[in-house]
Amino acid sequence: MNALIHKSNSKTLSLDTIPTLESSQHLYQCVRQMKCQSSQDMFVVKHKPTGDEFALRRTNLEAVESLEFVVNEIKLTCLLKHKNLLPILCSFVSGCQLWTITPLARFGSASDLSRPSGLSELALAFIVRDVLSALVYLHKRGIIHRSVRGSHILVTAPEGRCLLSGLKHSTSCMIDGKWQTAIHHYPSHPEPNLNWLAPEVLEQNLLGYNAKSDIYSLGITLCELSNGCVPFEDVELTEMLLDKLTAHFPRPLDSTCQEICDLSTEEMSQEIRHKYEIYRNRTFSQSFHKFTIDLCLNFDPLLRPTASELLDHSFVKQIKKSSHNNLISLIPNIKPLDCVQPLKNSFNGDSSSSDDNIAKSNACEESLNDWNFS
Repeated sequence: MNALIHKSNSKTLSLDTIPTLESSQHLYQCVRQMKCQSSQDMFVVKHKPTGDEFALRRTNLEAVESLEFVVNEIKLTCLLKHKNLLPILCSFVSGCQLWTITPLARFGSASDLSRPSGLSELALAFIVRDVLSALVYLHKRGIIHRSVRGSHILVTAPEGRCLLSGLKHSTSCMIDGKWQTAIHHYPSHPEPNLNWLAPEVLEQNLLGYNAKSDIYSLGITLCELSNGCVPFEDVELTEMLLDKLTAHFPRPLDSTCQEICDLSTEEMSQEIRHKYEIYRNRTFSQSFHKFTIDLCLNFDPLLRPTASELLDHSFVKQIKKSSHNNLISLIPNIKPLDCVQPLKNSFNGDSSSSDDNIAKSNACEESLNDWNFS
């Protein structure tokens, strides 16, 4: 499946041939801000020499908690190449900001697409196939992702190839040139990913953890994408930790969940009531429930399959029997990621622009700097 990057002139650029971009801010014009949830500023930019559109992440180096954390992500990503991993096309420092340019995921993240009441089982199978393909590649190289979650699964246009991002949270099983069967490194800055982390990672015991922890995170991600909400969202951190350490976890909600069928919706808002009616009127296959609950979310890491073994599961293989050949065709009324109004000026301010346009652009950029993306 060929994933494509959208171009401003309606042509397409294949992700299978990674372009080489120049490290100069003057060659990129800000088109609009991406309307997502992140800790860094995200923009759609146009590469002036070609007219192609890309995604730009601007990181304030004076505000980051760990510069090494940021640098390691770029170094690792540049060493890896896989069709289901988000590549970094170019990165450079401009003033106190680090500019990182990547392909533009026109449909945002899988988390965006799952709102408000979740995705269909077949759509989930397409997403899981691509994520597992990326995990097989990483795990064979001794890399544990440690941040598998819906917002780190980006969806390209037009057919919806999924690209796994978030490698800044990853770690290696290789220490002093030797492959470790278990590691004990607690993730740096784990707060954004706590809801998805495996119990053995959070427990920090002498047994440590390995790549099977990513499989647990995939199970939590399936609950997130099937239900359209973040697992453990309304639970205190200590309660969430206790739930995970006692083998309690979320599950895909459908007609087989007795709690959902018995739940009274009289005091719910119309929006929430509608969501629960969707849960009650759908039924996921036994294969999907087994894949998510019995395999991915198994409390014992030794009993969880590897990523390559899960690729052969019947839940994933149902794609081959389907008349649909891509993810996008399975999501009703899907639209590209919404954006704010286009900026009228480039980042550096063209000398040919009027003073009024420059002032408006600068004011817009200042307001954008207060905007968060996760």
